[in-house]
Amino acid sequence: MGYKASPRTINIRFAPGHEHHGAEARVRGMTYGEWEDAANPDEDSKRDADRLAENLISWNLEDDNGEAIPPTREGIRAIDTSLLTALTKAWVEALTGVHAADPLPESSPSGGPSLVESVPMEALSPSLAS
Repeated sequence: MGYKASPRTINIRFAPGHEHHGAEARVRGMTYGEWEDAANPDEDSKRDADRLAENLISWNLEDDNGEAIPPTREGIRAIDTSLLTALTKAWVEALTGVHAADPLPESSPSGGPSLVESVPMEALSPSLAS
């Protein structure tokens, strides 16, 4: 009996403070071939939405009337573009294990100035060069 190498299920939840905190979704993972196709920079946003819809299992999204938005291609057409972008980005990050890094701090807490900066770079005078 062999190991079933099915793509995993990914749970997406946005952290407190995120613009879409509270939105949740379950999405199927992809095979490597599907991921390779998705990573193609020539893909347009319609294909990205189609790919997400094909793999979307469930979500907790509701419309303004409190009605559940179905986790389908038509449901995706009903949500805000920034939410769609955030869901797609979170899904791809979960697939690849790569997360957008937080910006680096303005200053480094490390030690003093580099020694390279203190090495004189002018040519030596003729009397010192001999």
